[in-house]
Amino acid sequence: MINGFTLTDPSTASGERLEVFKKAEQGFGFVPNIVNAFSESPALADAMLGLYSKMGQTGFSETESHVVLQTINVLNECVYCVPAHSTIARSKGVEVSVDESLRNAEVLNDPKLEALRVFTTQMVEQRGHLEEGQFQSFIESGWSKRAALDVVYLLTVKTLTNYGNHIAGTDLDEKFQGLAWEPKRAAVGA
Repeated sequence: MINGFTLTDPSTASGERLEVFKKAEQGFGFVPNIVNAFSESPALADAMLGLYSKMGQTGFSETESHVVLQTINVLNECVYCVPAHSTIARSKGVEVSVDESLRNAEVLNDPKLEALRVFTTQMVEQRGHLEEGQFQSFIESGWSKRAALDVVYLLTVKTLTNYGNHIAGTDLDEKFQGLAWEPKRAAVGA
């Protein structure tokens, strides 16, 4: 953890933090460090839990949702969210090869999934200001207007969690450490 953030022992929490920890326990089966760190702002932690609870309401399959989420995590260089999402997605049946490609910012073999990855990348890098041809390309790849808006929803979730983790320097939970990740950095010097 950085910037003076610390983790609170859930067994000694009270008030708003205790309520947040109870919701996390119900949703995840434990209190992830991200929720613990975010509980410094119960509004943020509660918003995150609420947004996560509705992610299954998008029109995306588990793999499609992971393509969007992990693409954003990698672009935002979130060293907490990349391994957390890898661990969870793989446990839910997302192919390791798809996850590895996403973790390495590589082209996906499935053309429709690749179109989703490209669209998500454009949304992040261009802050939602897509050119007409980019949106049309997404639609022509077999995606719908709903899918485009579902990307916006997932982008909202990941902006909240990625940026919060950057500020708090959230420690990686033990259960996610097996898939720890660091962003690739360009070589310095010649």
